Amino acid sequence: MEGVFEHFMLPVGAKKVSGDATLSTFEFKNANNPLFNLRAIREGGSMFRMSDGKYVRLHVKGELMMSDTHMERSSNIDFVTKANGTVLIAGLGIGLIIKNIMPKVLSGQIKEITVIEKYQSVIDLVSPYFAHEKIKIICADIMDWIPCKDKKYDTIYFDIWPEICTDNLEEIKILHNRFKNKLNRNNPDKWMNSWMKEYLQDMARKDRNPRYW
Repeated sequence: MEGVFEHFMLPVGAKKVSGDATLSTFEFKNANNPLFNLRAIREGGSMFRMSDGKYVRLHVKGELMMSDTHMERSSNIDFVTKANGTVLIAGLGIGLIIKNIMPKVLSGQIKEITVIEKYQSVIDLVSPYFAHEKIKIICADIMDWIPCKDKKYDTIYFDIWPEICTDNLEEIKILHNRFKNKLNRNNPDKWMNSWMKEYLQDMARKDRNPRYW
């Protein structure tokens, strides 16, 4: 997966602000912090390592919501691979997954994308970089939003959580139960999932919490 640093065309250290949302760029050099990857891999696994490079991150109300680091890219590969047809995404973030499925939009493999984003400030800040006739962005909380009665989706993906925490599994379960009937049953390639769901399930099992899935 590709990052979005080049897409936003902002120099390292730059910031763009809209309301309570801030988009910023930074550069990571392992030589400046040689213990970072050792600690990251020990605490979370190899997916949490950082590679030298330039990155983008999004803060909302001072809280880090998303970046395009190695972890964010690798944890979203399944969605990018499986996305097809009519797509529903919860969470705009920095547009990382939208950028990486645009080739499918241009080829016709993806017919349309609907994004549900909770914060209007994030939409104002990020959406101009991803303007396209097949992309519709709605300001709403996915926990409350109700799609049109007869609308079906071939791909549904929930990516609304800023932290990797087993507490997220409660909302994941609610969302999957709410939207399972919105999947297009006639599509053999239909797919629905949530960011880091399997990783969190594994964490919950290790914590001996069997009530999730």
